[in-house]
Amino acid sequence: MLKTGIPFFSLSFCFVLGFGLFGTVFFEVIMRVSESHAENPETFEMAFLMSLIAFMGVAFLFAMLYVQRNFETAVGMSRTRRSFFAGSLLCAFTAAVCGCAALYLSALTEQLRLKHWWNAYPCESNYFASLTPTLLALFLFAFTILAQFIGVLFLRFGKAAFWVIWVLWMVGAFTIPRAISDLENERHTVMSHIVLTLREIISWLPAFAWLLISTGFLCVIALISYRMLLRQRVS
Repeated sequence: MLKTGIPFFSLSFCFVLGFGLFGTVFFEVIMRVSESHAENPETFEMAFLMSLIAFMGVAFLFAMLYVQRNFETAVGMSRTRRSFFAGSLLCAFTAAVCGCAALYLSALTEQLRLKHWWNAYPCESNYFASLTPTLLALFLFAFTILAQFIGVLFLRFGKAAFWVIWVLWMVGAFTIPRAISDLENERHTVMSHIVLTLREIISWLPAFAWLLISTGFLCVIALISYRMLLRQRVS
């Protein structure tokens, strides 16, 4: 399965890196405009954010282009569902490594660019510094499990699962950044209060405890995905 997935792995790497390049160009245009108009311009990690969005989008591509297309062919050729599950997890992990490598490369080049080209202006974000090895490992694990789970949902429920996940994705993409912006600018909105409440809840437990909770939750998702795949029929 790894050999057949090489084009997808290359696509994952190029997709994430391409979004990072787009973020770089977009950042340079914005900064050159704001530099001449804003009183106190600030830099921000646009390439990292664009690459991160693309990295999460690769999970949808994996679910649609890999799991959904290969399941019936593999099982129809007498491959067991257990074997397909293990193989697809390995492929999802490989795609995650390729995407994460592109994300890290995009973020690293952005830090060098900010340091040498825009060092006169403060940076309003610090995402790259928070990208610890533990967090990267959690990203890889979460991507592997969730990409597989989304693929199984597509197999089981078809277009209904696609549209539900798409709506949830779009709602999150529009509301979460707005809520964070409202919170930073001290605007009292419903979403800013929700984010503040979640932040307080998260602060109650240490980071290690949340790491264990996240790992346990992903293991439960993997078990659900496995059970659903064992019961999936071949048309």
